Amino acid sequence: MKNKTNKNLVIFSKYLNKNKSLSSLKLQNNYVGKPKYFPPVSKEWKSSVYMFNLNNLKNLPIYDLKINEMIKNYFNLYFKPNFINKKILARRKKHLSLNKIYVSKAEVKHTNNKAILTVYVYNREKISLLKKIKKIKNSFYNKIILLGNNEKIWNKSSSNLYYKLIKVLLLKELMVLRKYKLRLNLNLYKFEEKLLFKLKNIIRNFYNKKVEFNIVNIKSIILNSEFFTKIFTKRIKNKNTNILSIMNIILNKAVLPKTNKVIERAATIKSVDFNLLENKFDSLNISSILKNNNITELYKGLFFTDYNKEESEIFNSIKYKNISGLRLEVKGRLTRRNRADRSLFKVKLKGGLQNIDSSYKRLSSVNMRGYIKSNLDYSIFTSKRNVGAFAAKGWVSGK
Repeated sequence: MKNKTNKNLVIFSKYLNKNKSLSSLKLQNNYVGKPKYFPPVSKEWKSSVYMFNLNNLKNLPIYDLKINEMIKNYFNLYFKPNFINKKILARRKKHLSLNKIYVSKAEVKHTNNKAILTVYVYNREKISLLKKIKKIKNSFYNKIILLGNNEKIWNKSSSNLYYKLIKVLLLKELMVLRKYKLRLNLNLYKFEEKLLFKLKNIIRNFYNKKVEFNIVNIKSIILNSEFFTKIFTKRIKNKNTNILSIMNIILNKAVLPKTNKVIERAATIKSVDFNLLENKFDSLNISSILKNNNITELYKGLFFTDYNKEESEIFNSIKYKNISGLRLEVKGRLTRRNRADRSLFKVKLKGGLQNIDSSYKRLSSVNMRGYIKSNLDYSIFTSKRNVGAFAAKGWVSGK
């Protein structure tokens, strides 16, 4: 055994280079570039989940379809016509009505113990109800002022008779105002935990875990492609509508920022950005950082003391917060005559859909699913007329 070990040591010593000696490590500059923008996984896949047992994944696509339908129906709840003394509307008119709460498809993020559902909402019903209530209040107060200025009524009747007269004359407007306020209260209650917990308990039976809602209220339909594409398909179901004029109405709602295209699309020159934390020091080793720097001065340089400055820096670091372009396409049986003519194709766009970083600035960008651009939001909806079916597509890009 001793001879074998000696032979091994001899073989190992042959490959050693005895001329080389150990030297101390030299610190090199650690220059890095700006971090890439990686969109969240929910933007790429509507449902992000991983399970060891593949059999549990089979029912998830069906569950997602049912849950999206339930969320849509929940936000379209309304009072019975008998309760508010209103005429019964047909289902077709309710479906084509634009005064409703528009809800996007839920983006589901699964964890071990809960499922987080992110839903984008455009509350068109609330806007219309507030306008109607304001209009009724203005007319109500104007009529009271006119009655108060009428000297004949004021001189002949006492104050009690005066208030009774106002109630009789304005009873109809008070009833209408009460109806609109009831509908507005129902609209607001849908976003509170009082009603949401019932929807959570139903969805919990599908996923067998806790459910948490993340509702994002959007101020304009342009900020989500699902909303304006859905509205566009409803408006062009009538064969007498002018498709191009409706396209222009939707595209004109988008306000694009005024920028200098020559400067914005100029190719970037590669240089070191010393504002980044990684480039402020030669090495990210703590001992080397504290060797030549004071802790208090280092703290002041790294963190913001002014809250407004910190808020502006965080807001400026967010990408794709401004709209750079919109595009609408429609194809199918779009003729006004009741006969099977050839399918028509119409398209309108405003701005551009290209990614400025990858197309002009020569910077690398991330693609979702391998081919979808990270700055785009795409949606498609199908519908039909008396002549035949058609499909509408919508894109919105950010920069």
